[in-house]
Amino acid sequence: YAKTNNILVGPGRGSAAGRLVSYSLGITDVDPIKYELLFERFLNSERVTMPDIDTDFPDNKRDEVIDYVTNKYGKKNVSGIITFGTFGSKMALRDMGRVLNIPLYVIDNLCKRIGNLSLKDVLLNKEIMLFINSDNKLKKLLMVASRIEGLPRHSSIHAAGIIMSSIPLDELVPLSLENDRFISGYEAMYLEDLGLLKMDFLGIKNLTIIDNILKLIQEKEKKIIKFNEIPLEDKLTNTLFQNGDTLGIFQFESMGMKNFLSKLHPDNFTDIYNANAFFRPGPSNNIDSYIKRKFNKEKIDYFDDSLKDILESTKGIIVYQEQIMLIARKLANFTLGEADILRRAMSKKKINELEKLKDKFISNAISNGYEKDKVLKIYELIENFASYGFNKSHSVAYSIISYKMAYLKAHYPLYFYLSLLNATGSDEEKIKQYLKEIKKHDLKISKPDINKSSDSYVIYYDTIYLPFSIVKGISSVIANKIIDLRKDGFKDIYDFFSKIVMDTIPRNIIISLINSGTLDTFGINRNTINRNLDNLINYGNLVKDLGEENITKPEIEDYQEYTKKELITNEKECYGFYLSNHPTIYYRENIKDSVPLINIKNYYNKNITCVLMIDHIKEINTKNNLKMAFFNCSDEEMSIDVIVFPNIYENLLNLKKGDIIKVVGKVERKKDYDIIANDIVKVEDL
Repeated sequence: YAKTNNILVGPGRGSAAGRLVSYSLGITDVDPIKYELLFERFLNSERVTMPDIDTDFPDNKRDEVIDYVTNKYGKKNVSGIITFGTFGSKMALRDMGRVLNIPLYVIDNLCKRIGNLSLKDVLLNKEIMLFINSDNKLKKLLMVASRIEGLPRHSSIHAAGIIMSSIPLDELVPLSLENDRFISGYEAMYLEDLGLLKMDFLGIKNLTIIDNILKLIQEKEKKIIKFNEIPLEDKLTNTLFQNGDTLGIFQFESMGMKNFLSKLHPDNFTDIYNANAFFRPGPSNNIDSYIKRKFNKEKIDYFDDSLKDILESTKGIIVYQEQIMLIARKLANFTLGEADILRRAMSKKKINELEKLKDKFISNAISNGYEKDKVLKIYELIENFASYGFNKSHSVAYSIISYKMAYLKAHYPLYFYLSLLNATGSDEEKIKQYLKEIKKHDLKISKPDINKSSDSYVIYYDTIYLPFSIVKGISSVIANKIIDLRKDGFKDIYDFFSKIVMDTIPRNIIISLINSGTLDTFGINRNTINRNLDNLINYGNLVKDLGEENITKPEIEDYQEYTKKELITNEKECYGFYLSNHPTIYYRENIKDSVPLINIKNYYNKNITCVLMIDHIKEINTKNNLKMAFFNCSDEEMSIDVIVFPNIYENLLNLKKGDIIKVVGKVERKKDYDIIANDIVKVEDL
């Protein structure tokens, strides 16, 4: 239904992606034969629980799919799933504290002391118990709160789970009606025990972003690109991963992952899905070895030559659950069903089950001609890996989303960033990050324009225009009012004021539009519009009462534009961050030989002078217990780390986030460029 109704469907997820029937039917887009995925990881004769197929949809289309199954199978045959939030230690203390009329500041003090401890652990902590035992009310509070810790506190709805049944669900489980949709009264584990089918319909924001990019390509380029036709081997996309240019890419945008990619230098899709699997707790311990082995700087050990085919793609390191299963089949003649039981028993530490399987594994392997010592070593190895082994089907499936997203970023960056920004909401830090990267890639981005902007980010020709709502105080309601009023555009400043005043847009909003540069399109400087504001508002009021044809347009008296510093300050107040102007621009003009960061690559291994704003200070102690710091700094184009050693830092302890500094230092490069500071001065002190 989704695919035939223009709803993007993810390539698959979890073990279902290893199922050839799913691939053949178009349920998943992952070829399990090509990627050596195992059906038995999904379903086998030894498995007693029902498998499910989790499906990804764009988060703005998920409800359409649920409505479809509800209409198809019946309103009472489809339901969401209830979940219960339980009392944590702090919540139990706070709720019971209210009941016992204990002052809030006393509870806050106690909660700070217990940190992340459970109340059971608190009872064993002598220091905290000494504090609690000094107050009878606190003793009573702990006694009562520890009784309710872990009990259900409130109900909510499972984020993705949907139950579908051939029998009306109210014949099997209690139901409640919420927002015209039924919700089960039992949690997921009990529903599965009853034999009901639970499937996860997941709303994935990244699929929404991809969907929007594909629509933009069709609209702007008159080109149809289908998600399943985007290639998984592409030179430009590989280069993007190699450079760690993965901001906004699903699963790959953390700083740690970027560093990993730049060292790994992935040349193909296999490297990408392996990177996805390695960058998780457990496997991440082997990242250095994996990189060294890729570049022949460390010998690859396959434990036995017969395991080379299984472990070759991960350079002899066990990462995937499927590898454990294949090793059990190769060495000990396990069926893949038995191998999956072994894998699960290992990961869940099922001791009784493991003892039987271990004996069989060892005796079968010895019968196959393997030495006992080697067999024991390999068994111990896979047992250690099993606790954090990753599902290869899932890694491949999710990396397909990542790779195709990266392909669109590499080939259609303007549409990529537009869709990314529109999916970001009001997260100011993310917006600043994305805007900075857009400038870094020499793409054009503009402040809001009264005749072009909308309530979302839009493209005109080759420029992204920011939405009205990015200006502080302008809600989506006011943004839509402005859009309705302008129709074919505001012809000039008089046309703007006659229509805006008629709809009573507040004066403070008009001032924000002026100071943010949203009215710059009229060709009149911001100071002049502000100085003539009363006359222009009066003109609008007269037009509203008497009609445009009966009113003479007031003459606009010219004034000199604000200073650059004033413009910067006004924009910061309007946006909450620096947009087209930046304080470093103002100061750099007055500091001799100051270099903008956009040119930093021309100064590698040379001394340089920069004017920068401090965004973050991370202070650490050296081995000699001296303080040094890493300043993350920026100018209007880029960010950079400034490394400040103790001899310099000891004189800078009064610096803080937001300060503008003159930095003199040497440019170095590890992954990215950074500056080793020789001298730092706050520009206001110059």
